[in-house]
Amino acid sequence: MKVYNTISVHLDGKFHIPGDSVQAGFNDMQLYPSKTQVSEMLQCAKQVGRRNGTSFLTFGEFCIYVREMQRTKTIRKLPTQRANNKNAISNCEVFLGGSCNPTTWRTDTAIPELKKHGITYYNPQVSMWAPELVAKEHDAKQKASLLLYVVDSQTRSVAGMIEVSYLVAAGRCVVLVTHPYREGQSIMDEPITNQEYEDLVSGQTSLLALVKSQGIKVHNNLTTALQCTTHILRNATINNGMSAEEQITHKLRTLKDAFDSVDADGNGEISLGNVINAYYRLTNRMIDVSQLLSYLGVGQCDDSARTRISFEQFCALVAEFSADGCESFASSDGKFSTAFKTLKKCIGWFGNQRRRNQAGNTNGRIKAEQQHHNQWLAQVYLGGSCETRNGWRESVIPLLKKHGVTYYNPAIREFDGISNLNESAVLHRKKNMDKSKVLLFNITEDTRSLTTMILAAHYIGLDRNVVLCVQQLPIDGLEIKGEALSKQAIKDYNRGRVYLSDLAKRKQVPVFEDINEAIKCAIDRSR
Repeated sequence: MKVYNTISVHLDGKFHIPGDSVQAGFNDMQLYPSKTQVSEMLQCAKQVGRRNGTSFLTFGEFCIYVREMQRTKTIRKLPTQRANNKNAISNCEVFLGGSCNPTTWRTDTAIPELKKHGITYYNPQVSMWAPELVAKEHDAKQKASLLLYVVDSQTRSVAGMIEVSYLVAAGRCVVLVTHPYREGQSIMDEPITNQEYEDLVSGQTSLLALVKSQGIKVHNNLTTALQCTTHILRNATINNGMSAEEQITHKLRTLKDAFDSVDADGNGEISLGNVINAYYRLTNRMIDVSQLLSYLGVGQCDDSARTRISFEQFCALVAEFSADGCESFASSDGKFSTAFKTLKKCIGWFGNQRRRNQAGNTNGRIKAEQQHHNQWLAQVYLGGSCETRNGWRESVIPLLKKHGVTYYNPAIREFDGISNLNESAVLHRKKNMDKSKVLLFNITEDTRSLTTMILAAHYIGLDRNVVLCVQQLPIDGLEIKGEALSKQAIKDYNRGRVYLSDLAKRKQVPVFEDINEAIKCAIDRSR
């Protein structure tokens, strides 16, 4: 609640921050703009808002300036002269993630193009991978401004898909290239069976659905992805010829231009459809309509058609939902988001009494819809492969019932087959997970579990209440539905398990090897 407390201290009766309180407001949030910068902010806000008289910042303008101050603290300047990359983590602007051996997309195309533009990079591809490299790669990802991932059909890309799912959900700036798998193809000179083909397609389909649900564009070739990478880094560069004051205020002017471009009537308010259009122009991302409606607290039908958004409110929305199409405006601890929602509730942010009266007798319906939306579908979601031999769900459900814990069993309500697992089916599955209080994912020792690992990584990135049970595939051989897995396949799927376990532990997500221990933890967390 730090942001809310900060704002409430300095807001006047009209929920504006007076000019003489702006500096203190930033300082309370551990942001320290100069007096010149504050003066420029106030002047810019006055010009953009076409205001006369006393200088002040609206809540929306304050949101934008806070985010821009945070952004300029974290984005690194591009050096005037860069040394060639030698995998020095401190000299990394782009992390080159995804498919490794035998692919050569990094050395053949990506690295020469990045060098041409003077962009530094980290190349994780090595001749012999070992689990000890996970920590080093993690540091490189943390320090990179952008993560370029290629999920290529030449490899199983197990770890790459898990990483992308997590990073996108965590709000990182990801540029993604995917190549579809082909029935009957080979990987590492090994023909893949129909079963594995279905598992790989299921995993990739799940990844694409999750990524697109976050508004991320998916490229089908490396050339356009590299162009996008260069464009993003160029626009994110602080050392771009603008003064420090101009860098801070540039965002607000850009937002005003986007708002005015869809405000055809010039009355200072736009429809939700135009909010989505303006947001897309700014970020190259789409806002999920249902998420937007839920966030604004309006109904799906007549109320959404009547809802109009002012520029001040539009600024707050942009600050909340995005940051230059790369990272969330919300702080990593979620306080910014919580504060925004709290303030919205306190001051009737997206409506006034007149609009509420217009809604009339729909208010009761909307309230009932919101109450229904807030109810949990189940206390525990039993995620994991539905094709495991050991029937683990049947063994843990009695324990859940004994403790009076409700559960959702996707094994009897959803399907894992490629014939019906399209992106829409994945999003339907996601809705059920979104409405579950605790998400238990069981990665068993007798299944590839690719889709399960991708889903688990996504919800860890979203900071949801996740419990993992991760079992390694036996290295001395494994058969799935009568088909033997090669040593290389076992190595690839176990590598995914290593990456998932590592990122889970870094996020303090409990990881178990025994499903009974995992279910006990899930029960405790469901209270």
